[in-house]
Parts: sequence; structure tokens; C-alpha cells
Amino acid sequence: MQGRFISQEDAAYLLDMAGANELEDAVASGMLRVAKKGPRGYRFQLADIAIYKLMEAIQGVGVPRDKAQRYAEAVLEPRFPTDEKTALAWVENETQELYCMLVDGELARIFLRNKEDHKEIDVGAVKPVLFPTIKSEINVFRVIRPILFKATTLLGL
Repeated sequence: MQGRFISQEDAAYLLDMAGANELEDAVASGMLRVAKKGPRGYRFQLADIAIYKLMEAIQGVGVPRDKAQRYAEAVLEPRFPTDEKTALAWVENETQELYCMLVDGELARIFLRNKEDHKEIDVGAVKPVLFPTIKSEINVFRVIRPILFKATTLLGL
């Protein structure tokens, strides 16, 4: 993604972290990708911050951390727009929202759901599961929307 770099302090703010220490732990564990490292600290891309936030949401439904990271990347990386303005317009789409479905701790489906008639269109990862025990749907746009709103005010877009 070609966009502005986000400072370490701003990234901690976007992710609602307590401070730089929590952010450094996420970087050290390899869960948050650093775009650039300089004398003033780490710099991040907005897409990587959004992927980290989605990873936290996927982890929240009981998926192990390493799988959650792979799933978040599979859902967002190929679809995230190339600049910040387009990303906000993508999330604020009036007609559909992006979802991912996790079944028994596995990514089973990535799909778009129409807001009006609730019809679904598969856009990736269709893995049928016979007799699921635990089934969770995550509205990807709801997870990343607060980050994008904060980023637009922070970056002055």
C-alpha cells in the first residue's frame, strides 16, 4: 500500500493501546508489521494497523494468535485500498459490508453482505464445514471503521 507513514504514537492511539510499550510488544511478537524504522521510532502503514485490529477481533472469538494473523491478512490484504481516502470510502459503502466467518476456529468464508436484502456474495475462502460446533461472523468493516475515522482526522484528510 502506498500511503502516508503513521508514527508510533499515532499508531498506539489508533489501536487504543495504553502506550508505546504495548505497541512495541506487538511489533516484537511479529503481529504488527513495521513499514519503516528510523531515528524517531517505527512508522506504520494504515493497512497494517487495520490488519492488526482485525487480528485482535479474530483472536477474541477463540482463534490462536498465529492463525488469527494469517486469517486477518487473508481477509484484508488483497482488498484494502491503496490510499487512505479510498479506504474510508470503501468502508463507508452504502450497499454492502465485508464479513468473515469462522467455524470451529478456522476461516470458513469471506463474503460481502448486501445491507438492504442481506444477500451474500462469496469473495474468498469458501470452506464447507459439516456439523459446526462454534460459528462466528465478524463484520470486518465495523472492526476497522473506527481506525479509519481516527486516521482521517489525524492525517487531516
